[in-house]
Amino acid sequence: MEPNNKLDFANLTETVINGGYCIGCGACAVMSNSAIKMDLDDYGRYVPTVTQSCQQQEMSASVSTVCPFSEQASNEDQISQKLFSQDCQYHPKIGYYLKTYAGYAAEGDFRQLGSSGGIGTWIVSELLSQGLIDGVIHVKQRNPSDNDGRLFHYQLSTTVEEVRQGAKTRYYPIEMSEVIELIRNRPGNYAIVGIPCFLKAIRLLSQQDKILAERIKFCVGLICGHLKSTAFAKMLAWQCGIAPEQLLSIDFRYKLPEANANKYGIKVVGKKEGKLVSDVQPVKDLYGSDWGLGFFKYKACDYCDDVVAETADITVGDAWLPQYVNDSLGTNVLIIRNPVIHNLIKQATAEGRLELDEISAEDVVRSQASGFRHRREGLAYRLYLCDRQQVWHPKKRIAPNAKHLTHTHQKRFEMRVLLTQESHIQFKAALDSGQFSLFRQTMDNLVFEYRKLYQVSPWQKRMKPLFSALSHFPRKVISKVSKIKNRQKH
Repeated sequence: MEPNNKLDFANLTETVINGGYCIGCGACAVMSNSAIKMDLDDYGRYVPTVTQSCQQQEMSASVSTVCPFSEQASNEDQISQKLFSQDCQYHPKIGYYLKTYAGYAAEGDFRQLGSSGGIGTWIVSELLSQGLIDGVIHVKQRNPSDNDGRLFHYQLSTTVEEVRQGAKTRYYPIEMSEVIELIRNRPGNYAIVGIPCFLKAIRLLSQQDKILAERIKFCVGLICGHLKSTAFAKMLAWQCGIAPEQLLSIDFRYKLPEANANKYGIKVVGKKEGKLVSDVQPVKDLYGSDWGLGFFKYKACDYCDDVVAETADITVGDAWLPQYVNDSLGTNVLIIRNPVIHNLIKQATAEGRLELDEISAEDVVRSQASGFRHRREGLAYRLYLCDRQQVWHPKKRIAPNAKHLTHTHQKRFEMRVLLTQESHIQFKAALDSGQFSLFRQTMDNLVFEYRKLYQVSPWQKRMKPLFSALSHFPRKVISKVSKIKNRQKH
């Protein structure tokens, strides 16, 4: 390393890595001559480890410039402005966009195969079929072994059939270093599918690496709640009667017939008493599946302000809107930023291969309302807590603040952090002891305290109609009444 890069790596270690803000993407491990590799830690999260002395290595560029949580890296607005500002308009929550839609893939079985409306798999298949790319980099299932128990990893697909095998959402940790190295060594044009922070890392890498910039033609983003450790899959399987070490595969978004789109199930396959077994359970019946509890979340996810992959050419997610949620087959929301992709989608819609409704940017925000509350209002408070404790945190587009939240709301966000931290620790203890009940007993106490913060008192119930009426009362009248009251006081 050059002298400045030695200091740069030390700074990244002291801030992002030691602070627990690493998302495990592997961007730092794919730089030329990198001394870093990615490994799963004791809690099932990817973390960087140094393979040889950094003092002896000369990296091609600063690792801080490619880390999505580094204070030295460009933020999402700075990246996407260069990519999309010429053709798109800007929204403060979803970033730049050409058009926003809700709908599903009407042709073939894309919708049946996908977690939601199937458009994520459809768009990369279409790019491949049209000859715009030679391959798709996406997360696919792998066969675990005694030496490597991972259930999913990034792979390259070069045919539509291979792409279809990678359909569906994976709530599982992954990293990109191995597959990015493959792109470097294999000429061609590629699309990569990823969550917001991973695609941000891809854009940052492309700013430093001309080969990646030339070969990665499209980034397809997935709306993200947060990234899970391997413990999430193990926890669900354990409750289905499959021991964590015997789990062979899991479908996190198994569609249940006649159920609302948000009432999906899981399907697990594994070994039990030497025999191959499978089980399907509604997710709502499984402990710890409530996304709001944040079990097994990466800490970095609590310091991310990008819900909708703002640096992606197209973003795909679930249409959690009243008019779509009752459809058990699922519906996507789309945020389109790239004109080439927009033309493909317009043509396919005209041909009846896609069924799409144009919706507003605000509709997209409403479809992910809880995510934006946690990543904007909640993030501002978490940043405020860091500043108060004089703890380093990634620089975000949201300013630290506590005044916008009531005391109860502050406590809710604090409890979410505690739930996440304890879930990692207590599940490892349960694994070591071989008793899932230990995990549940410990976490139940915290979950009880957390849910108490959402209970409504009898007084609040009685006053709710009044508060509701006041919320619709003309602001000018309320202001005038307030002024009269103030004059009476004096």
